[in-house]
Amino acid sequence: MTVQSAKSRSMYIGRLARAILMSVLCVAVGCTAVPRKYLQEADSTLKFSWLAAAPEFYQDRLVVLGAVIVTEEVRAGDLWLHVKNRPLDEKYRPQLPPSPSDHEAGWYWLVVEKHHTLPSSYRHWADMTIVGRVIGVGPEGQPLVKLIYARGWGMNPKHDGVWEHSVDRNYGPTTPPELIRESDPFQQRQY
Repeated sequence: MTVQSAKSRSMYIGRLARAILMSVLCVAVGCTAVPRKYLQEADSTLKFSWLAAAPEFYQDRLVVLGAVIVTEEVRAGDLWLHVKNRPLDEKYRPQLPPSPSDHEAGWYWLVVEKHHTLPSSYRHWADMTIVGRVIGVGPEGQPLVKLIYARGWGMNPKHDGVWEHSVDRNYGPTTPPELIRESDPFQQRQY
């Protein structure tokens, strides 16, 4: 074997190893249904049946649920999706409940702000994994959840999609100095 052929072979093996490593990384990251930042904040032990029984108890909590869209309507400029719960597996993929009368097979409402940013394929999503914040009790006493993140799976892979409600934190509301009370613990004191 010549020096030139040994170098070629070494370069080929290096490229092949990098290609395999990148493929494994892409598969590992691409298969994640829910970003880690949401999983760290969400209550991983919460069962849908608990949320359905007392939505007001979980007010302002971040939840990760499965869903299938049943109906949609626009209310006060927001899109409201009436969804049927789908229990999630260990990879956060929605599954059919064991039976239609199963306690995890209930209904809830999703409120989508800035719904015009949803991918057009969302109407073709057969299942969704959602991350949302419980905001109260909706029609028929069902949980009302504000959608923050959605991963949708279509009947056809070209309909798969991801959506995230983004808020620019640089443009949040501020309190003018003249409205800050002396009793406010966050007021800066000047001595």
